Amino acid sequence: MKLRAIALLAILLSACSNQPTTQSSLPTPTPRPAQPALEKPTYTVQRGEVIDKIEVSGFVSAKKQQELSFTQNGFLKVLYFDRNAPVKKGDVLAELDLGELPNQLRQAEVALAQSKLALDRVNSERDLAVRRADLDLIDAQAALAKLQAPPDALAQAQAQSKLNQAQIGLQDTRDSASAARSAAELRLNQIALTLPPLQAAYVQALEKFRDVDGKPQDWQYKPLQEALLRADSELKNAENSLAQAKLALETAQKAEITANAKAEQSVADAQAELQALKAGPKAADLAAARRQVERAQLAIEEAKRGKGNDELEQAVATATLQKERVDAQITAGKLIAPFDGQIAQVSKRPGDQIDAYKAVVTMMDDSERELLINSVTSQDANKIGVGIPVDIVFSRHPGKTFAGTITKLPTAATSSAATITQDPNYHVDYQVDVALDVGDLGRVTITLSKKENALWLPPQAVRAFEGRRFVVLKDGDRQRRQDVRVGITSQERVEILEGLKENDVIVGQ
Repeated sequence: MKLRAIALLAILLSACSNQPTTQSSLPTPTPRPAQPALEKPTYTVQRGEVIDKIEVSGFVSAKKQQELSFTQNGFLKVLYFDRNAPVKKGDVLAELDLGELPNQLRQAEVALAQSKLALDRVNSERDLAVRRADLDLIDAQAALAKLQAPPDALAQAQAQSKLNQAQIGLQDTRDSASAARSAAELRLNQIALTLPPLQAAYVQALEKFRDVDGKPQDWQYKPLQEALLRADSELKNAENSLAQAKLALETAQKAEITANAKAEQSVADAQAELQALKAGPKAADLAAARRQVERAQLAIEEAKRGKGNDELEQAVATATLQKERVDAQITAGKLIAPFDGQIAQVSKRPGDQIDAYKAVVTMMDDSERELLINSVTSQDANKIGVGIPVDIVFSRHPGKTFAGTITKLPTAATSSAATITQDPNYHVDYQVDVALDVGDLGRVTITLSKKENALWLPPQAVRAFEGRRFVVLKDGDRQRRQDVRVGITSQERVEILEGLKENDVIVGQ
C-alpha cells in the first residue's frame, strides 16, 4: 500500500510539471496520509480474589432523634432552649402566641366551677332523699323477712313426728291388711282344690244309684242311696264353703282398701300440717309485704334521679368540653420534650411564622449512636439487606477500620394516610473504642460477596447482548466470540464461572 501511494504521488507530480504555469493554476494538494488502525486493548484471564462490595459514605447520628412541630399555624412567641442545650422530658421547649386563649381558659374554668356547684347542691338534696328511701326499704324488707321466717321449731318437730308415725301406721296397715287378704285368698284356693274330687264322687254315686233307682227291693238300693245323699251333702258343703271363702276374700279386700285409704289420709293430713307450718303466713300477707318492698325500691330510684339532674349534668359536660377544647389548643401551642436529651437543631426564631406539622425543633438523645447511610444508588440498594456486615473508616480516625452491621433499611410512606414515618437512611450499628461525635463522617465498605482463587476479568472485557454474556477470545491470529457464565460482579472484577480458562487472552472493546 505504501508503494502504491508513492507511485500515485509521482504520477501526479509529473503531470503537473508538464503543464504550463499560469496565474490561475491551483496549488497542488498534498495528500493526507492514512491514519494507522487503533489497536484494541487485551486482557488476560487471571486467578485471584473477587469481591462484590459497595463503598458509600455515612455520618454518626443519635439513635433516638425526633423532629418536633406544632399542630397549628401561628407565630413563635418564646423559644426556651437553643441548639445543644440539655433538656428533660416534659420541658416546654417553645410556645406560640396564644392570643385570647388564656382568657378563654379562665372563663371556661369559671363556667365549669359554677356548673359543678349547682350540680353538687342538687346532688346533696338527692342524697338525703335516697337515704330516707333506703331506710324505708330496710323497714319493708324487715317486715317481709318476718313473714317469711320459718315456723316455731318445736311445732315443726311435732308435726314431723306425727307425719313419721302416720307413715309407720300406713305401712303397718298395709302389711296387716295384705296379710288378711292373703289368708282369705289361700283359704279360697284350698277350698277350690277340694271341690273337683267331691264333684267327681257325686257324679259317680249318682250313676251307680241310677242302676237301682225305682228298685227299693234291691239289696243295693239303700247303700247306694245313702252314698249318693252323702256325696251330695259333701259337695253342697264344699260349695257353701267356697262361697263363704269368696265372700271372706271380698271382705278382706274391701277392708284392705278402707284401712289403707284411712292410713294414707292420716299421712296426707300430717304432711299438710307440716307443709302448712313450713309455708308460713298467708299468700295475701306475703304479697302485700312484697309490694311494700317494691314501692320502697321505686322510691330509691326516683330519689336517685332527682329533679333537674339531667340539665345540670349536661351543663357540667358542656363546660368540661369547652375547657378541654381550650386546654387542647393551649397544649397544641407548646412544644414538649418527649424524652431526656438535647436540642440538635432549631429552625425558627421568636416572631417567625409557624406552619403546622413542619419541624421547629429537633431533639436527640446521643447516649446511643449509629451510622446513617443515604447515598446508596438504586442499583446497589437491591443488594443490601439487614444483618450484612460492613467495615467503617471514620474521617477522624483514618488509620483504623471498625466493624459494623446493617440493622435497618430505608422506609417510605406509601400514601398520605400511611402511619409509617419516612426514613431514607440505612442504619448501621458499630462498636468503637475511640471518641466520636454526632455528625462525624465515615467511609463504609459493604461486602456483599467474596470468593478466593476465582477466574476473573475486568468488567470492560465482558460484553452483553440480548441477555447473553460473551467475550472476544484471541485464538492465535484469529478472534472469535466465546459465551461465558459469570458469578460475582464488582466495579473492578467479574468472576468467570464457565467458558474460559486461566491465561486466555481477551480482546476488549
